Amino acid sequence: MKKLFLPAIIITLIWADGGVVPPIYHEIYGADQVSVIKILPDSEELSILVKFGWTVDYYGFAWVVPFPSLPSIREIDDSLFIDLSKLSSTRRTYGGCGPYYGEGYDYGGDYFQIVAYQTIGFLQTVLIQTDDPDTLVNYLIDNGYQLPDGMRDMFQDYINRQWHYFFIARVDTTAYNYENNIGICFKFATDKIVYPMKISSLTSINGISVYLYVIGQHKMFFDGAELLYANRLSETELENIKEDFSVLFNYVKEGDYITKLRRFYEHHQDMTSDITLYQSPDDTEFRKEEEPEWYMGLGNSMLLPIFVFFLLIMVMKIKKLGKSRTGPLL
Repeated sequence: MKKLFLPAIIITLIWADGGVVPPIYHEIYGADQVSVIKILPDSEELSILVKFGWTVDYYGFAWVVPFPSLPSIREIDDSLFIDLSKLSSTRRTYGGCGPYYGEGYDYGGDYFQIVAYQTIGFLQTVLIQTDDPDTLVNYLIDNGYQLPDGMRDMFQDYINRQWHYFFIARVDTTAYNYENNIGICFKFATDKIVYPMKISSLTSINGISVYLYVIGQHKMFFDGAELLYANRLSETELENIKEDFSVLFNYVKEGDYITKLRRFYEHHQDMTSDITLYQSPDDTEFRKEEEPEWYMGLGNSMLLPIFVFFLLIMVMKIKKLGKSRTGPLL
């Protein structure tokens, strides 16, 4: 059984993994998702950048994330995501985690236990261990939340796969500061690297992208993903990271392989299963390149009249030069 850290869930208002459960008479939907997965010789780490969006003001809402085993939870620096985003950004062709608690317990019938309460920034959280989906449903309803259609069946599916731990966070929107982020680190045991995407299908909007950064010894992949960045860190690169990305420097070492993957989901119903990561057949390095598209933005630019003016002057000069070189035929 491998150890999996699920470090970093960042709450700021748009990216999220897990299921969002709103209070009664309110609607909330998750959008794009960004995560970091770190693979170590004896453990694995998964970091999730989370944001939510809501349309009206109210006290808060619940966010539910399932786990296959008991996680430890702590805060982590959210700058890790910014550093990785800058490090792996598309190359333009122009211009310029907490203690490990063990592998869980044996379960009897209808087992339910509140493992811990914890306040992290503007999040009030509870960690629940159960083998009965109705206990989760009743807990959320008793606390004033309405469940999306299919949430009970979703809980049952995870429990059937021996995921008996559920992290529930209530975002206190009265204390929320749009300029502040929160990173949460989860560490738990698992026998494979799985990103709990399926539960997002109940509350995500259509047309979202999932970005996964994977840090390990090899290039990684998952079905349906687009490769954006793949690089093994050299000594020189690590020194540059030390200068430019201090948080990331403390998270990686020389020889680590960083992979950036993206998958676009046109419809939230397409999230029919969790994402399972596996090793790529090769470790070839790669960085996506972007062709110049400056001309595509001129139509909405204030510079368009100036551009057209100079273009006309150039055309007139070329015509005049052509006439001056044309003489009478002999």
